[in-house]
Amino acid sequence: MINIPSKKISKLDLSNQNLSQFPKEIFELKNLKKLNLSNNKIKSIPKEIESMKYLELLDLSNNSIINFYSKICSLKRLKVLNLNNNKIKTIPKQIGDLEALKVLQIANNKISKLPATTDNLKKLQELNLSKNDFEIFPLEVLRLEALKNLWLNNLNLKTFPKKSIAESLGALKAIYCFGNLQNSNNIDRTYLDLTKLKGNSINYLKNAQKATILSKNSVAKMKTKQVVKNKIFISYSHKDKEWLTKVQTNLKVLKHNDHSFDLWDDTRIKSGDKWKVEIENALTDSGIAILIISTDFLASDFVRSDELPTLLRNAKENGTRILPLIVRPCLFTKDKNLSEFQSVNPPDEALSSLKESQVEQALVNLTSDVSELLSAN
Repeated sequence: MINIPSKKISKLDLSNQNLSQFPKEIFELKNLKKLNLSNNKIKSIPKEIESMKYLELLDLSNNSIINFYSKICSLKRLKVLNLNNNKIKTIPKQIGDLEALKVLQIANNKISKLPATTDNLKKLQELNLSKNDFEIFPLEVLRLEALKNLWLNNLNLKTFPKKSIAESLGALKAIYCFGNLQNSNNIDRTYLDLTKLKGNSINYLKNAQKATILSKNSVAKMKTKQVVKNKIFISYSHKDKEWLTKVQTNLKVLKHNDHSFDLWDDTRIKSGDKWKVEIENALTDSGIAILIISTDFLASDFVRSDELPTLLRNAKENGTRILPLIVRPCLFTKDKNLSEFQSVNPPDEALSSLKESQVEQALVNLTSDVSELLSAN
């Protein structure tokens, strides 16, 4: 028996009441718009739920609900539905009937797919799919044109259509993927990168997509430009020379595997050469540019005034591929010119802060990226 002050109330909070079922008294509340039954022990949703015609918010989070009862979907005025932290395995196809729904929270359940009718939720602005059994990114999400906020934390996604997400979800302002995956085998690489970023990672996602487009289109653009497809320019601060050596060593492996390319950095300048002219010539026609990023790099006046302008112009006009490698902690993500390029390693995982094996893997990833670009050429 629960205490209800009046049958005319429009909102009712019965959270943390140790309830094992819906109290029958609430079905007599014909004016109820907001109902909170979170943090109880409720296992099922009764059919009488359909009588609550004016309900706009229903919070059933942190219960033990196994079945998402389809009668919930008859609540035409429902705007917010929270079913986080239950034991739900499937979403009924009737979910598409909730045409007024703006917020759907179904995190920490056992859901592995969404019904095709999900794309009928034309007003949905927030969707939380975190900590479920999804392995394939649910393509129904791509048709939620009003979606602004999307949570995908702690999923084992083997597919992650970054291009479609960027192009189809024009209203998307925030995407959250941070998590600690126990097994990263077969996880989509872009999604795996996003799981390492705390907070909103929408900008990183968009930059990753831009980088992919640039990579795919660079070959076609180079056909009519003057850049040399297999010429690689390395830009770095002399205080990071040890990292230059590591990059040079890893790239040398490619030459032993039938890749032909011209690798250029300022160590090739001989005594007596007009070094500034040499650098300018190398900058102008390089098809690939590796930037060894650190605070010293970002603070270098020469890099800022002589190297970056040419590289950025070539990236925009001639298809030069920019590959930033973050070797020491710095404000890369705050740099208005460089942050639009996807870095080889996540910006918050500078190589100097990683274990030796992780550093080696990051350098292998760089070499692999270069190999793919050279093969495309």
